[in-house]
Amino acid sequence: MYVNDIAKNINASISLFADDTTIYYSAKCPIHLHRVLSQDLSTLYNWSKVWNINFNPSKTAVTTISNQRNIHPPLFFNNIHLSETDTHKHLGLIFHHNLTWHTHILHLHQKVMTKINRLCSFSNSLPRHSLLTIYKTNISPIFDYGSIIYDNCSDSDKHLLDKAQLSAAKTY
Repeated sequence: MYVNDIAKNINASISLFADDTTIYYSAKCPIHLHRVLSQDLSTLYNWSKVWNINFNPSKTAVTTISNQRNIHPPLFFNNIHLSETDTHKHLGLIFHHNLTWHTHILHLHQKVMTKINRLCSFSNSLPRHSLLTIYKTNISPIFDYGSIIYDNCSDSDKHLLDKAQLSAAKTY
């Protein structure tokens, strides 16, 4: 009930998921972009005061997605400077400022290899069908989640994912 009117008077696009709020806006002019986002952050702050909801500016970050590294004026929320980052994790996908998937693939590879190494420790004590079940329920979904989105990753990133898949296949 609280958030039904959160998007009212927001010029940027807004996405809500559980307790996360993301605002995003596209503009070629950094000054125009800054003006719109600053106004929207002010609107969100005023909305939060009306509804007695607290946003945490220290957990808030700004990611500029662009192939060009223009200088953008800093953004503030409740007079607190918002930190800038090159990546943004949204619903389990890591978006990089230059729209490559390398950071996401590295994170995914590390996560999967940790689970595969754990699975390897059981390979001598569990039957093959149990290992396959563990793979299908705990590892395969990590590869599959969002894969249609990062399918256009670089060949080296695809090779990294293939190596992890091969490691998993050797386990069971």
